[in-house]
Amino acid sequence: MSRTRHDQFAKELLAGLLETVGLAQTEVNVTSEVRRIDLLFVPLPEKADLRQRLGLLGRIAANACLIEPYRNPPTAEEICACLLKLFIQHAERQRQARRDEQTVQRADYERLWVIGPTISETVLADFGAQRQDGWEPGIYFTVAGLRAVLVAVHRLPGGRETLWLRVLGRGRVQQQAIEEVLALEEADPLRELALRLLASWRIRTQQQAQLSAEEQELMMNLSSAYLEWEQKTRQEGLREGERRMLLWLLTRRFGPLPQTLITRIEAITEANRLEQLAEALLTTADLQSFERLL
Repeated sequence: MSRTRHDQFAKELLAGLLETVGLAQTEVNVTSEVRRIDLLFVPLPEKADLRQRLGLLGRIAANACLIEPYRNPPTAEEICACLLKLFIQHAERQRQARRDEQTVQRADYERLWVIGPTISETVLADFGAQRQDGWEPGIYFTVAGLRAVLVAVHRLPGGRETLWLRVLGRGRVQQQAIEEVLALEEADPLRELALRLLASWRIRTQQQAQLSAEEQELMMNLSSAYLEWEQKTRQEGLREGERRMLLWLLTRRFGPLPQTLITRIEAITEANRLEQLAEALLTTADLQSFERLL
């Protein structure tokens, strides 16, 4: 089960983004006593180019991995629990390989990524975690045998490259990241996906009878994304209503419509334009004359 409601939000956000480039599973059971991996991801080779859109998250997702996000700074004990799940997963891979009479190379094993809003110097030292050339500040690789990386979100630099991880931060870090999501071009498919996920999480959090101080902070940070999503949803609803009305009026007046005309009307994205066409229909002599208005 999720450690906190935020962890569920984090898994849904990461899974939603990663599903655009591979296979993402949440709450994956591993053998031994029941333990669950927060997010198990396997990249799809044919979507390698699309991973670049995810920036640092896309680099993390270049190979099969386990992702364990934390709302609060992870303790050494919590990271050990994540490592245990990683090693159980590796053991399962070995058993499957033996059943299939195959060999698993070390590079094929999943890597663990533990994401926290902050990670203390003491915890980093406990696991021998160090910066590595070619990776952003805030990314710390443990000793090679552990195959684990610790991500301190508050130390990540700004910009699109780190955006999808900074959304999982706290306080000003998260607020700034959400502002950057809102500033993306409206045509950006990841913007729409992120807004939908952020708005969904705010709605579900708001429905809780009692909110902790952390959840109230999250609600505040998500407010701008929710308002943007709400406005967009209302606009889309208005456009859809105008579009249906126009098609209904056309059908009533001229009978069954050609698919080419329906397609052109469905491509109109402005509610005002649809309303203008509905008004023009009142004085249009025939369907051909109406089509010339498009």
